[in-house]
Amino acid sequence: MNFLKSNKNAIATYYVAWIAIAIFYFYQYILRISPGIMVVELRQVFKLTAEEFSSLGSIYLFSYSLLQIPLGFILDYVGVRRVIMMSIITCIAGTSLFALASDIWMLQLGRFLIGLGSAPAFICALKLVHDHLPAKYSGLLMGITLAIGTLGALLSGKFLVTILENTSWQDSLLLCAAFGGFIFFCVLACIPRDKKIIDVQDNQILAHLRRGLVAVFKQKAIIIYSIIAVSVYTPLCVLADLWGTAFLMERFSLERATAAQLSLYLYGGLTLGSLMLPWLSMKWKLAKETIQICAIGMIVSLFILLYVNSISIWQLACLLTLIGLFCGAEMICFAGAAQHSPSSHSGLTLGVVNTLNMLGGALVQQLIGWYLDFQWKGSYGSNGERFYDSSELSAAFSLLMLIIFACWLLSFWLPRSDKAQQDDDTTSLTIESEQGEKAVS
Repeated sequence: MNFLKSNKNAIATYYVAWIAIAIFYFYQYILRISPGIMVVELRQVFKLTAEEFSSLGSIYLFSYSLLQIPLGFILDYVGVRRVIMMSIITCIAGTSLFALASDIWMLQLGRFLIGLGSAPAFICALKLVHDHLPAKYSGLLMGITLAIGTLGALLSGKFLVTILENTSWQDSLLLCAAFGGFIFFCVLACIPRDKKIIDVQDNQILAHLRRGLVAVFKQKAIIIYSIIAVSVYTPLCVLADLWGTAFLMERFSLERATAAQLSLYLYGGLTLGSLMLPWLSMKWKLAKETIQICAIGMIVSLFILLYVNSISIWQLACLLTLIGLFCGAEMICFAGAAQHSPSSHSGLTLGVVNTLNMLGGALVQQLIGWYLDFQWKGSYGSNGERFYDSSELSAAFSLLMLIIFACWLLSFWLPRSDKAQQDDDTTSLTIESEQGEKAVS
């Protein structure tokens, strides 16, 4: 009886810790989308080209993604608490630097620090769910984690626009930095102290990391899931995080506040999709088929958004919500990859998936910025910034449809969900056997 009570208390403690990390994930989404909300001010004050403005998104994603693999191993080695605390401090420093920037390199350095600080939020939440909470709820809790983060983007859009219209973009970011300080103390109080997750001697760390990477990359399904996650993530990182407000203002002649709020309907749809799609696909063992349906739905929806005229505001809201819902298939990719990973390498596996996912998003953002500058017709706005018309923007964003179609073709090489579970069980038994043999020797 005492054991059961103690076990329930431990699970409750980790539920609270998961909520604290999810709040940090909520916070980093506010920081992530802020350049897209401030697009007018940033391009006017710093006279940014499309490629330079895109760099504010891609630098964030590059620093975010390149930290994922070592971060996954660090989490397996030292735990979550210290990593999250350092992450919040880094986010606060990067946000403050961005707010006080006087040149583009300061903006870029601030975004680099924000990317580094934001990197652990999602993977820490997923690892805690995978390692400490009931397995039958893992898909649902992973989806809820993403949904909480997207609410940060969805709810903060109108708030940031209101501040921008009444004060300045610098003040809004300094307020975000202060909110980060509050979250730091919440995390400090709620997350249990670190414990070593794996027992590795200091002189064996690199060797263990190498063995872990080999084990992860040997799993073909993990790599395929990672690449497909790129395709279902790119509409968010391009439209919701960066170019959505500018695109909607130009293509549909909308006011900035309306365009900013509409672009965040993508996150509203993602909230629904990340809750529904992983749970339903795992329940019915139709992960592969669900991903394929979402990919086709996303291509059709993007075509309507980019090339169909006479779309009303409510139709536009529904269309963007639908695209965001299809983007929820990203969580199926994380859950599917986790099925092929033993618990001893769960952090490393999630790090690999998130690395390829975010790195792909960063490359796509930079590619679109380069393409916009390449086809630029030489027009300038009233404040001296480069002007891109709706046809130029639509042509650049058409690259998203090509990427999604390529990854839809790749999805046919995914195993079925029931086979994935069988393979995961076999892999776990093999690794346990190998560890037993090493212990005996």
